[in-house]
Amino acid sequence: MTHRSAPPLLFLWGLALGLALAGSARAQDATPIPTPTPVNAPEIAPAAPVAPSTSTPMHPPDGAIERLTLIHVTPRSAYYALTYWSDGLRVTGFLGRPTSPGPHPAIIHNRGGYDGVGALSGIEIVPWVEAGYVAVASQYRGNAGGEGREDFGGADVRDVTALIPLLRGLPFVDGERIGMFGGSRGGMMTFLALKAQALARDDAIKAAVTVGAISDLARWDRERGGTLAAELWRPLVGATPAEAPPLFAERSAVTWPELITVPLLLLHGEADREVSPQQTRLLAEALREAGAPVEAIFYPGGDHALTAQHGGVPDALAWFAQYLGGDEVDRSFATHEPDIAAVSTWFLARGK
Repeated sequence: MTHRSAPPLLFLWGLALGLALAGSARAQDATPIPTPTPVNAPEIAPAAPVAPSTSTPMHPPDGAIERLTLIHVTPRSAYYALTYWSDGLRVTGFLGRPTSPGPHPAIIHNRGGYDGVGALSGIEIVPWVEAGYVAVASQYRGNAGGEGREDFGGADVRDVTALIPLLRGLPFVDGERIGMFGGSRGGMMTFLALKAQALARDDAIKAAVTVGAISDLARWDRERGGTLAAELWRPLVGATPAEAPPLFAERSAVTWPELITVPLLLLHGEADREVSPQQTRLLAEALREAGAPVEAIFYPGGDHALTAQHGGVPDALAWFAQYLGGDEVDRSFATHEPDIAAVSTWFLARGK
């Protein structure tokens, strides 16, 4: 897909988070383990998912792993470039795991941005992996060598839900303890995945956290002064909010709060200039009225990516421990901050 210039609101979410984490690294913590030559990962065999596939019979089922290439390993963890199947398409992303046998709880990380803006580098999943979770993240279809074309919360939501059977097919994952995290556009994708889960009467995702999430696309368009039509709406959605209100309502969690039924933590910076914190206030109110288990935290002075608050990771890890824990393993940010910082530093150096 041809790279487009991007409006400020969709800046590199993953990079901002990585810089925030790496900034806490001390020199003695930042020495990376040498990376082995990339190889296929034989210890993670492609596995059949437990959920029905939406793929055509000629393609592998949703969540089937096409390829894993080892890119970094430490005494505690391993990171892979990932290609998997979704809707009969090869989609790329990253997967990381603790090297201990497990089974471990897991986090699906939903990236922000679109096209090359906000593309994953692998650093985004580091906090989850170093804290003791298996983590997986999708570039979404049509990005970073993947097939198909993203549509900003349309069919590409299946690229997120396909990661559920992928995780459940891995022997070191506890398939009953899966959480989800998303920032900015990734927050929207998180809401949509929870909506899909509710409509399917499933309960795979046990808890979720969002940061600076878009929950009302029509309101967001107004907040941006109608400047998104050429860069975003028409290329990816096919219309503007004024031209096709239903396309935007179906992507906006504020219009269907009754379909979010899992414990949800909403994080937002009060100084967010890209997505107004009012979006999270209105969604939290709608969710409470619908009886959903929701909490919201607003950070005074916090920017869109919560850069000064480590991307919201400390509060997110505390939330996940509450709902995905139960095994007396310490997965707190404070305990694992040195390892998070060291591996984040390696990924930042790799990207230069």
